[in-house]
Amino acid sequence: MTDPLGQDTLLAEASRWFAALDAGTAQPEEFEAWRRSNPAHAVAYARIAANWEQAGSAPLAAPAVQAAPMRASRRQWLSAAAVGLPVALLGSGFLAQRAYAWDSAATGVGETRRIGLPDGSTAFLNTDSSISWRFDREQRIVRLDRGEVALDLRRGASGALRVKETTLPLAPGHFDARLLGTRAELTMLGGAAMPLTRDSSGLTLRPNQSIVVDGTGTPRLQEHSQEQVASLMAWRAGEIVFLGQSVAEAVADFNRHLSRKITVGNADLAREKIGGRFDLDRPDQFLKAVSLTLDARVVATADGYELTR
Repeated sequence: MTDPLGQDTLLAEASRWFAALDAGTAQPEEFEAWRRSNPAHAVAYARIAANWEQAGSAPLAAPAVQAAPMRASRRQWLSAAAVGLPVALLGSGFLAQRAYAWDSAATGVGETRRIGLPDGSTAFLNTDSSISWRFDREQRIVRLDRGEVALDLRRGASGALRVKETTLPLAPGHFDARLLGTRAELTMLGGAAMPLTRDSSGLTLRPNQSIVVDGTGTPRLQEHSQEQVASLMAWRAGEIVFLGQSVAEAVADFNRHLSRKITVGNADLAREKIGGRFDLDRPDQFLKAVSLTLDARVVATADGYELTR
């Protein structure tokens, strides 16, 4: 039969919100605007969330909406909903908070931070970074929202890393995840080989390798030397290491840690290569090295420093 009251459509819409909130792809403020715009929205969402709570936690694809019950059952439910509307409205707010209740942590520019995760694993946040996580008995999910995080994951449940629209598996081991613009990288620092897909035809991530996802959306593997991996993690010791990067690349990497930024005034200087190890809180070391080795001039500006010839 038809659905003149639109209940099936409303429940389907509430299901989509529930799935999006669980996946971390919905904006909480947009959800709240939808939920508060109509009491029926709050009731429908409360019903979906309550059914999910009763069913128990399991990996979520999308809560299934049952076909419309017979007319008598629908009338009974509507009567109960009308009587219990104030409770439902209050309860739906609580359940909504639970649906997108990710724990989170962030750092400012020039700050690093160590975070203990619920299962005893550890996350180390680099400068200007933000992560969210949600752990339960079935799965542990870490979402990199900005910047870079090093993960030391203990044995336990399966896991996943979410970076923008990409989801990658996580296993016990040591990893570094970076999000720079449209480019996301997950580097395995130590651990057992980790298949990235369920079938044997897919990619497998091994120590000293990165899985890279850029603007094309197609994952690819990238090999690293031991020296490159060590330089990647130098920030945990308060250092930054360059192994023949261009001045432009080195400046961009250093600027992530600096409130007073460095700019490069000449295209030819930007293309020059530089190497060395520098303290993250001593950009003057880097500026002096560029000045002496590449015949550059350092000019103080209102916002930082300019390298020029």
